[in-house]
Amino acid sequence: MAVKKWLFLFLCFFSLNLQAQRIAIMGALDQEIAILLDSMKTSKKVNHGGIDFYTGKLKGKKVVILKAGVGKVNAAYSTAILVENFDPETLIFTGVAGGLHPEALPGDIVIGEKLVQFDFGQVNSTGFTVSPFRKLTGGRHEDLYIQADADLLEKSTTVANRIELVPISGRKPKVFSGVIATGDIFVSSDEKARWLYEEFDALATEMEGAAIAHICRTLEIPFVIIRSCSDNANNHARVNFNQFVGPASVNSARLVLGILEEIQ
Repeated sequence: MAVKKWLFLFLCFFSLNLQAQRIAIMGALDQEIAILLDSMKTSKKVNHGGIDFYTGKLKGKKVVILKAGVGKVNAAYSTAILVENFDPETLIFTGVAGGLHPEALPGDIVIGEKLVQFDFGQVNSTGFTVSPFRKLTGGRHEDLYIQADADLLEKSTTVANRIELVPISGRKPKVFSGVIATGDIFVSSDEKARWLYEEFDALATEMEGAAIAHICRTLEIPFVIIRSCSDNANNHARVNFNQFVGPASVNSARLVLGILEEIQ
């Protein structure tokens, strides 16, 4: 009886250990994860907490892929359900964003070295002031920015310099590395886009990254946020987003596939 119990516990531990070795890949939209799902030779779908998780192998690595939904709350919820059920060893977020760098155009890639939440803070008589994330135990984090994993950033940069990206409007996409600004706002304003670039030195803006980064920092999960510009977050952003979300998603997914090849 003791031997059977020991064997049962060993198998449970072995199963959990294998599961914990999965690499999690998230996107906010269907388009952002479609090419990755299509690239999986075999996959199994399971639902937890209303979220469909697809497990299988991609580039020889065990992965779990999910659609996080749009916005910080959906992203945080999806990350929590992911961690609870799969305990990933690494997390990669892929998707589109509004480009903020003056030279950035649709299709360009932004590798998130640091993430900042631009709509969290306080309003007083002088206006709005951005604050760092709050700690669960109380008080603020010292730094306004959340750093991505150094090893994943190095791999991302290495891959970005060698992969072939989809040209948009006959132009070869550029690759930038730097700050990504997150807020529960689809930015479609020349003024707001300029403020994000000047205030935070942000190269792209989106609606999920910093929330995911905060959870990964809290749980000590290595992560990187990969974004491809679908627009320039300006007055024409909505039109450009609808036009370029498809090819921009492909470029982001291609970089993720390349990163998987680099991970040992």
